[in-house]
Amino acid sequence: MAQPRISAYLPPDIDPTKAALAFGRRALPKLNEELQSPELLTQQRALMALCDLVHDPEKVYEAIALGNLKALLVHEDRTVRQKTTEVLSVMALHSIGRWVQFQKGEGPAGGEN
Repeated sequence: MAQPRISAYLPPDIDPTKAALAFGRRALPKLNEELQSPELLTQQRALMALCDLVHDPEKVYEAIALGNLKALLVHEDRTVRQKTTEVLSVMALHSIGRWVQFQKGEGPAGGEN
């Protein structure tokens, strides 16, 4: 029986360089609005840009204040789930990201004891 092959490559119509990104303090609130968009491509582009932004510790702190990334982990689109996981893992590399994930019971353990 043939097995489906699932690629880890992004869909060809997603170009992270074309994501509209606001400047300064407005960047993360704008991305948060785009993450709430019903259009899938807009959500994917926002996650691509967010993944690049969270390498900066200041942006990690701002992204934590926005919240709602946990809801995207159960999104029906595989790319959204994959990029959300990538954003959360980059956030966990910073001390503030680890602390907040520990406090909220998020992350791999998810509050299981």
